[in-house]
Amino acid sequence: MAENGVMKRTTAKAEVARFLDAWFAVRQFIQAANFNRFQGAGLSATQFMTLNLLPTEGEGVPIGDLARRMNLRAATVAKTVDSLEARGMVRRNRSETDKRVVMVQMTAAGIELQNAAHGQFQAQMEELFRSMKPEERDGLILGLESLVRTAARTGGPPEAAITHGVHGAIPEKHSSPRSRQP
Repeated sequence: MAENGVMKRTTAKAEVARFLDAWFAVRQFIQAANFNRFQGAGLSATQFMTLNLLPTEGEGVPIGDLARRMNLRAATVAKTVDSLEARGMVRRNRSETDKRVVMVQMTAAGIELQNAAHGQFQAQMEELFRSMKPEERDGLILGLESLVRTAARTGGPPEAAITHGVHGAIPEKHSSPRSRQP
């Protein structure tokens, strides 16, 4: 009996190691794709990340909130905003509700750049996804949906409860790929 417990722990460790290896490989792939996108646009990584954190509509985001989300000092983010503002990608406005707060808002040029970069990344991901076998695609979707639901249920960060833009929230139950189409 003790052998089975040891064997299960060894198998679990091997599975976790395999998962982490795959996870980090995917993360490296995404980071490389992001690097190419922001380099192609002539932006630094911090500038690109700042644009990706700004909403395309509404009043914008306070610099302090951007700094917290990016895990950077407000002064560093302010310099990044200065450079993006000089390029016409963002603008600063006083908050309508609290005039002491400076909001950062994306301009039409910033939105255009963000949309183009997103489109390039999505096209690259679609090409990879379509090259997988249908059963591999379904397994990947189910596994990722399960991972996000589990993270949200077990006290993961609020961002774990993500939605998929056009596709809506991650479904609680398995659904066919056709039912997930927009």
